[in-house]
Amino acid sequence: MGFYIVGLYTSITTGNHRKVTDLAEQKDVASRYDDTADSFDSEVGVTELLMGINGIRQKLAARCKGHVLEVSCGTGRNLGYYDIGKDGKVDSLCFVDLSPQMVEVCRKKWAALFGSEKASSKLKPTLNVRFVTGSALSNMPLAPNDKKYDTIIQTMGLCSTPCPVQLLTNMVTHLNTSNPEARILLLEHGRSYMPWLNSWIDVSAQAHAEKHGCWANRDIGALVQEAADQSGLEVMNERRHHAGTTWMFELKAKPEIANTQAAVPTVTTPEPAESKSWLSMLGWK
Repeated sequence: MGFYIVGLYTSITTGNHRKVTDLAEQKDVASRYDDTADSFDSEVGVTELLMGINGIRQKLAARCKGHVLEVSCGTGRNLGYYDIGKDGKVDSLCFVDLSPQMVEVCRKKWAALFGSEKASSKLKPTLNVRFVTGSALSNMPLAPNDKKYDTIIQTMGLCSTPCPVQLLTNMVTHLNTSNPEARILLLEHGRSYMPWLNSWIDVSAQAHAEKHGCWANRDIGALVQEAADQSGLEVMNERRHHAGTTWMFELKAKPEIANTQAAVPTVTTPEPAESKSWLSMLGWK
């Protein structure tokens, strides 16, 4: 928690102090990731390690099974945590992000982790993996054989999009609601349950957004509930850490919306070219 406070203090003392709490007034800063992709993991790696975020990512990714869609995949900070061994629960992985630079780092990271003959021999032989540059606010690729997804996971994405509710409702259209085990799993950061901390977050939010590409003062719980009310999602589990600023959700479709959704159009994407990079325990450069 101390590292989070230090980050807030830095933003307060160096940036714009105007409070911007209304979602409608928060400008779209997602393009910032195009500029920070190569250094992103190095910038957040130590903080996430010390705050235990890596452990939370691991637990969340380990719950993914079947055909898996990772929305707002970024640089692929969840790559090493999926159950993709020979007897693993994951059948396919599709990584989607708006930033081509982020997707490229994610692709290189996959190649570094699993591109060697020795590493790839330990993976499920039928595992299908794709890397897609595109918006998660519209049609995304279907799973293999034109199926919808059994698990959709997003980590730290609602803070970066100008339309968080639309993003969540669009996930539902790609979820296999006929599967009672299908889930949407979220790891997000936003407002605290402590008023004094929210005041700090609000003061630093604009400077933080302009530097890092995400708005840290959004009420994630309210956004998730609004999307659930609109789309027929049910909040199965909700947990918060770090004075409430880190949010975890498990969502499923209510029974009444199963088998009622229209098919999502298929998006054709080229096969990614394999490339090599090097892996750092704390981040990528």
